Amino acid sequence: MNDKILGFELEEGGRTIFAGFENVSMTLIFTKNPEGRERNLEVSLGANNLDVDESVEWLNKEIKLGDTFVVRVKEGEKPSPYFVKEKLRPYVEVFKNMSEEELLQMKLKQFLYLERKLKTKSLI
Repeated sequence: MNDKILGFELEEGGRTIFAGFENVSMTLIFTKNPEGRERNLEVSLGANNLDVDESVEWLNKEIKLGDTFVVRVKEGEKPSPYFVKEKLRPYVEVFKNMSEEELLQMKLKQFLYLERKLKTKSLI
């Protein structure tokens, strides 16, 4: 019996991450964000563990020109430590549990994001 799981080994910034589960849908995404975002370049490594219907993440960080990543397809015994992402809830449920101050902070953050986006396009 083979107790190993197929997955990806990612080397970055002096550390090695092994990501994988028995039944999994995985993503390794390098993103160049449009103007107005807080991060210009970023990388994320995540998965949906289909056995337990859990969305997880090993890596989500800003990157810069010259950063190096090595990806290998490997077998391993267990994945590196990861974060379980909170399941999405309907907006109505989220808003209902927020204080007035939290709602105002969220609206201000959205406003500042949109303002930055409009400025980068010289619309304001």
